[in-house]
Amino acid sequence: MAIALWWTQAAGQATDRSPASERPPALDDLGLRTVTEMGSREGDALRDWMVAGAPEAVLRGAYTYDQNCSVCHGDTGLGYEEARLAFPADHRSCTRCHRPGNAREMSFETMMERQHDLFDVGDPPALRGPGALSAFAADEVLFAYTKATMPRYQPGRLDDEGYADLVAFMRWIGSPH
Repeated sequence: MAIALWWTQAAGQATDRSPASERPPALDDLGLRTVTEMGSREGDALRDWMVAGAPEAVLRGAYTYDQNCSVCHGDTGLGYEEARLAFPADHRSCTRCHRPGNAREMSFETMMERQHDLFDVGDPPALRGPGALSAFAADEVLFAYTKATMPRYQPGRLDDEGYADLVAFMRWIGSPH
């Protein structure tokens, strides 16, 4: 995964992340994101900004998160409200993936067969911000929970290293550096 440079909205010039650099204005304020008819892609650059200079496990976790988690939890971990910004306009209020009464776990083949009647994931919570992950004081608990329940449509599909990298990523984005 390439680490993108973030441009500050005020100056419009590229800057890399350093302890003295400012947080991008759109990182936490979803109202500042540019959302086109096909969805916002700003979240990818913001996530890259968040992990610039991070240890290798966090970088691997960011890639795994992008591939498996961001569709529900948002590109930077702000939850379903952020995730919907990346959806095309005609899918932002779609409820087919969040329909109650579907099986908790299903194979990819079954998921493809039932595209219009998928699983219930409720409103995926934020993974960073006030109170996020507060129920998981120890990394081992967060690891066990994530492995047992995520991704929602096929829990346990990653190997242990993948889940450990996800935990490293979630802890990284949830703490100041």
